[in-house]
Amino acid sequence: MTPATLAPAAPHTSRSATDETLKLPVTIRDRDGSEDTTERSVLWHRASHLGLLHAATNGYVEIAAGRRNTKGKLHIYTREFDGHFFLGGAAAGPAWRDRPLHLAERHHLRREEVFVGPAPRAQRRGQKEAVHYTRCLWMDIDPAGYGPRIDAFLSRFPAHLEIATAGGEGEDRDDGHRHLVWFLSKAQVARTVIDKSTGALYLNAREVLQGTGGRGRPRIVGYEDLRTRKLITRAKVTDWIERWNFRLIHELGALDGGDANRYVGDRKCRERARVLRLAGTINHRTGRYARIVRVDLSLPPYEITKFVGELRDPPRSRPVRERDLRGHAYDPYRLIAASVYFPVLAGVEVPASGNMHCPSPAHPDEHPSFSVNGTVFHCHAEMCPAEGTIYDLHALMTGRPVGDALKENKPLFHTVASEVRERCGHLV
Repeated sequence: MTPATLAPAAPHTSRSATDETLKLPVTIRDRDGSEDTTERSVLWHRASHLGLLHAATNGYVEIAAGRRNTKGKLHIYTREFDGHFFLGGAAAGPAWRDRPLHLAERHHLRREEVFVGPAPRAQRRGQKEAVHYTRCLWMDIDPAGYGPRIDAFLSRFPAHLEIATAGGEGEDRDDGHRHLVWFLSKAQVARTVIDKSTGALYLNAREVLQGTGGRGRPRIVGYEDLRTRKLITRAKVTDWIERWNFRLIHELGALDGGDANRYVGDRKCRERARVLRLAGTINHRTGRYARIVRVDLSLPPYEITKFVGELRDPPRSRPVRERDLRGHAYDPYRLIAASVYFPVLAGVEVPASGNMHCPSPAHPDEHPSFSVNGTVFHCHAEMCPAEGTIYDLHALMTGRPVGDALKENKPLFHTVASEVRERCGHLV
């Protein structure tokens, strides 16, 4: 973390006169310990926030954007768009900030809300499985009225970076609506999985999810080692980023006079793939700009064991999970994306939106009523039974029953499964 990360790598032009002229207050504690409160442009806040988080990143930086509906509810819609992921400063050279800042500006000028992922991504995806390590920990504080407690907490655990998210009506710290960021001396792995059958340790083995068919939620059937593709079904799993973040949230404490499981820090924001509001962009709920409140360049990065290693885990947080998944049948055909198996079994391509005409020969679908999501599909027409997984689609296209009727007829299901494996074996 160097002073150079506090300024744009090159002059950054904006079509918004407000962005070029508006200045927001910030307190900067320099390397020599001197401290100054000054005003810097909106563009400075934007570029400096990005630089502080990702100047040393050799993975991908996620820039996400969201829109609010007429009721004010925010929907972040870019999490799976390849064009919203950019190589960080350790991989892309001195001008690495130009492209993500340009994209952030485009969304900002469309009156959309802009966010950045504090942890690097290993792939251009927004899910937690794309996060393999972090160089920082973070916390999101929303409720007002906890200024003294937050000050006492920060006196014990000084943050390198404090962002006002502009979510409240006031500007002082007691108003809440803050993001706190602590930088670490070494990158910390996201997950470890110990195979209880062999004792072998695997880093960042990914969850293998298998759809249950219809509207059922997918379940974990194992963990797959990224290098060997070995499936681990007896696992001791620790999700370290969530564990460390939750320890900090627990240490700050619960809300006064309420449920002990409701914290001042937002529990949801501990998740490794979380995105946080980018400083220098507008929170359209209040119409105000988020900003860097304080940055401390004199504070050395934290060694994880001395920082949060001795803090308590919250009760019932299950920081280490013991899982025996051998009873959950692993079926690689159920993991094939619907967009991949539909051309083979139904002879139709799935649009990028996932919405299309129902392929059932018995359903003359004049108005598209069919949707595809991940590995499953569903027809929303009232009288159409079409829904399920890869096996249901083949049964549907060959005039057989689907859903529960197919599952309960074991001989028929085995016949359908055998035919699917014959036709789709090259997809596994």
